[in-house]
Parts: sequence; structure tokens; C-alpha cells
Amino acid sequence: MINHRRIVRALIFSILLPSLVLLGNTSFAQDGKALFQTNCASCHSPFKDITGPALKGVTSRVTDTKLLHEWIHNNQKVLATGNKYFNDLFVKFNKTPMNTFPGLSDGEIDAILKYVETATPPGGGGQTTAVDGKSPESQNQESDNTLLYGILSLILAVIMFVLLQVNSSLKKLSDDKEGIPSSEPVPFWRNKVYISFGILVVFLLFGYCVVQGAIGLGRQQGYQPEQPIFYSHKVHAGINQVSCLYCHSNALDSKHATVPPLNVCMNCHAAINDYTHGPKLYREDGSEVDGTAEINKLYSYTGYDPKTSR
Repeated sequence: MINHRRIVRALIFSILLPSLVLLGNTSFAQDGKALFQTNCASCHSPFKDITGPALKGVTSRVTDTKLLHEWIHNNQKVLATGNKYFNDLFVKFNKTPMNTFPGLSDGEIDAILKYVETATPPGGGGQTTAVDGKSPESQNQESDNTLLYGILSLILAVIMFVLLQVNSSLKKLSDDKEGIPSSEPVPFWRNKVYISFGILVVFLLFGYCVVQGAIGLGRQQGYQPEQPIFYSHKVHAGINQVSCLYCHSNALDSKHATVPPLNVCMNCHAAINDYTHGPKLYREDGSEVDGTAEINKLYSYTGYDPKTSR
């Protein structure tokens, strides 16, 4: 007798696995960039010297990948070996000790190196899509995948229940052919599993409506004061994949994420002096923002001169 249950399980697995892979692909698309922003951007830029040397071309300057990994894991150990290139580099940058990264795997280091080698310098006429604010362009370009995931999950759930019903019918046919007594399949409107699932869906929808209604009562007023320097979460945490905890370090321990100090901003903006290659920025009133001018405000508040890097 053919094992129909095994066939149905294989069908379900063949449907769910590709879906999970497709949905998960975006999670790894920018690992190198995210790792660079988290571990390296405070001292390095791919394109110019700041606290440390520009990283673009480092794999050409240091062709020994194993040595490069050792340098990133523990640079003091490599310096102790008397390596001329790294010792000269150490002297060139005023003997400023580089942080060690023993926790980075070789694969993560390779992802960072691939990112810095393929990164393109700012200023090359970028996208014109607006972010933040309420401009029509922004509203047209915005995309939220939540609805897509919800529809896909619903479709997969329907497919699963259909396959379960098919499995039940096939089992009955097989039992009848073999002369094995079997009970009649339970109609879906009397099936306890289906009824429980329906009740759960109704409960979730009801809870969602209750929460949305409670929010609409006015307990959340949308408090959003205008900051002295315009800031876009979509550019920083979205496009550039900067970790939220990099700026809001108190978020794990406090009720509030807190506003980061300016020195945290300067960790990256000592190297990033302009905003010319990203999407257009808009304020809430729809007026366009000059990103480079906002970066210059940061310099004026901190007393930093980008020309002398001091």
C-alpha cells in the first residue's frame, strides 16, 4: 500500500521550504555592510584615511588572507612578529592601537572585506526616491512587506488544510481497497482542528481591532519634536543597516532609547562629509532636506573641521 501521508508531508515540505528560503534571503543581503558599520565605521572609511587607513584596496596591499585575518583578530600579536607593512602602518597613524576583534569569524571578516572592496564612493548621482516626510513620491515608493507576508502565510495555511483533507480522503480510499474498516472523513465544518484554527484567527483579528481602537483613543499623541539636526532612521538603520543599539546603547536597560550624544554621530560622520548619493529626504511638512547642510550643522555643533580632520 502506498504511504500517502509520506507523500503529503513531502508536498508540504517542498512548498514551505522554498518559501522560507525566499523570505529569508533579504536577511543576509547586507551582512558585510552591517558588520562594517558595527565594527569598523567608527575608525575606518573605505575611501579615505581617518583614525585608521582607508580600507578599499586592502586585499591588494595584503595578499595573505590568513595574515589579514590574524591582524583583525589580534593586531598586537601581528605587530610583535615584526611584520614591516603593519609596523609601518602603526607608526604612520601615530601608534594608535587598533581594537581587536577575536569574536569575528573568518567568514564575517571576508564579508567585511568584500563590502569595502566593492563599495562605491559617495557623489555619483543616486536615487531620487524620497524618504521621510509626506511627499507624494515618498508615499508611492514606500513598500511594507507585512501585508505580503500575511497573505503568503494565509495561502500556505489554506494549502496545508487542503492537503490534510486530501490526505484523509486518500487514506480512506486506500483502507477501502485493502478492506480495512475506516470511519467517514469528518467534514471540515465539524472538524475540531479547523474549528479551533478559525476561532484562533477570529480571536487574533478581534485583538488587533481592539488594540488599534485603543491606540485611536488618544493615549499616543505622536509626539515628535523637531530636532536641531534632521535625522532619518530609514537612511541610517534601513539603507545603511546601522544597528539600533550602536546609537541607542541604553535601549536594553532603560525604558527609553534615549537620544545619542553627538560624539556617536561623529564616529561615522568624521568620514562621511556629504549626502549626495542617497534618496531625497523630506520633512513632515513636505519640504526637502539638504543632507550635506545637516551634516555641516553637526560639525558646527561639535567644532569639527572636516578639512583638517580635527
